[in-house]
Amino acid sequence: MTDQPIPSAAEPKRRGVGFPGLSLRDSVEAIVTIGQHGATHNHDAAAAYLGHSTSNSGAFRAKLAALRDWGLIERGDKDRVTLSGLARQLVMEAPDHSDARKLLLTAFESCGVFGMLYNDSAKETPLDMQRIRTSVVMGHGVLSDQADKFVDSFIDSVAYAGLGNFDGGKLTLLPRDSVFRDDAVPEADEPRAVSATSDVARGAATAVNMTQVVTKPTVPIALRQAWPIDGGEIEFIIRTPEALPPSIWEQVAKMALVAEEMKAKLTGPYVEFMPGAQVPAAYRTNPAPAPADD
Repeated sequence: MTDQPIPSAAEPKRRGVGFPGLSLRDSVEAIVTIGQHGATHNHDAAAAYLGHSTSNSGAFRAKLAALRDWGLIERGDKDRVTLSGLARQLVMEAPDHSDARKLLLTAFESCGVFGMLYNDSAKETPLDMQRIRTSVVMGHGVLSDQADKFVDSFIDSVAYAGLGNFDGGKLTLLPRDSVFRDDAVPEADEPRAVSATSDVARGAATAVNMTQVVTKPTVPIALRQAWPIDGGEIEFIIRTPEALPPSIWEQVAKMALVAEEMKAKLTGPYVEFMPGAQVPAAYRTNPAPAPADD
C-alpha cells in the first residue's frame, strides 16, 4: 500500500513590500504638471492634467499612490489631490531642479523602502544590477517578479536625487555628507580658534600656536528620514560609522509611524479667536483660576 499525500490547504500568496510605481524623477514631473494649475484639485481634474481620461483608471490611482509615497501629496483626503509643502516648493523651482537638491533629498527619504536600501548599501563602490536585485529580494522583502521594476525605479531615483551615478551597468552610491556638505556639519561643529586665555592655551603656550584651528570630526549619517511640515520638517537621524543591523528596521518603522502622527498634529487647522471672544475651555492653554471664596 502506497502512502497517500496528506492534502493541505492552499497557502496564501505572499505579499511583497510596496514601493512607488513611479520613479522620483517621473513623480516630480507629474506633480509639477498638476501644480501648474493650482495646489488642490478634485480627482477628475488631476487625472486630466496627467493625461488620463478617467480618475477610475488603475494607472491614475497608481500614480497617486506613488506621489503619496514620495511625500508630494497630502494623505488623508480621499476626494481631492492636495500638494504637500514639499511639492509646492518643487513646483516653484520648476523646470530646472539642479538647485533643488535638498528638496529632492527630502522627497527621496520620504520613501522608506528606498531610503533603507540606500542606507544599507555600500557607498563609493560600483554595484552591479544583479547584486542590487538579490539584495532587495533577500533582504528587503520585494517579490522576485517585481524586483527588476524596483531596481530600475531605485536607480533612476538615486541618480535624480544626486545620491549616485549609473553608467548603464553599475550603480555607485555616494555618501550623503559628500553630496550635501553644507547640510552635513551643524553650525556648532564649525572650526573655531583656540582662545589665548583658555586653560588649555595657557598650559601649552610654549608648544602650540595660538592660531591653531581645532575641528570636531563629523560622524557620518547612517540614516536620515524627514517628514515635511508647514514651514519646516520633522527629522530623524542616526549618526554612526558602523553599518546598521537588520534588526533595527522594525524600530525605524515604528519611528516612522510616530513621525506621521506628529506631522498630523503639527499641520492641523489653525484656530484664531478675535479679541474679547469667549474662548472654549478646550482651547485654553492657561485657564483663568477659579474665583476665591469670600
